[in-house]
Amino acid sequence: MEATKKIPGVPPEVLSLEDVQRRVPLLKRIVRDVVESFEGRRKSKEFLEELTIISRKFSSSEIEETMNSLRRGIAEADRLLEALEKEVMGLGGKLRDPSRGLTYFYSDRDSRRIFLIWDLREPDLLTWHELDETFSDRLPVDFSESGNPPGGRRQEPSTP
Repeated sequence: MEATKKIPGVPPEVLSLEDVQRRVPLLKRIVRDVVESFEGRRKSKEFLEELTIISRKFSSSEIEETMNSLRRGIAEADRLLEALEKEVMGLGGKLRDPSRGLTYFYSDRDSRRIFLIWDLREPDLLTWHELDETFSDRLPVDFSESGNPPGGRRQEPSTP
């Protein structure tokens, strides 16, 4: 499943911190389903791979039936994950990691485009980073500066 599909010619929706915060309760339910479906799909795929190896040595109708059932389940999980991803996109988000529920939203800070980041593992925390940075560069959003762009000022690391 491609988790970061782009629709050609459609600019991303730019959301404020408040917009994202209002969407979190619904996002939480959708992304929880994403993570559960993704994990179930992963386990089914692993089991199918094991059965494929076994079926090369032992042929049986039960193994074939189980393999076909797993294939149908994986296809159904793919359809569900695609539908859930569309729901996240409908909220203005971009599902970055379906295994952990990592969702990005485009926002602005100091007239620059940034990502606001919501993570199912940390549902009460929003973080952010510049578009050209990575998840490891993220900073907590400073909620004390309401009305100001998210994040406040980036702190330079102190040197010992």
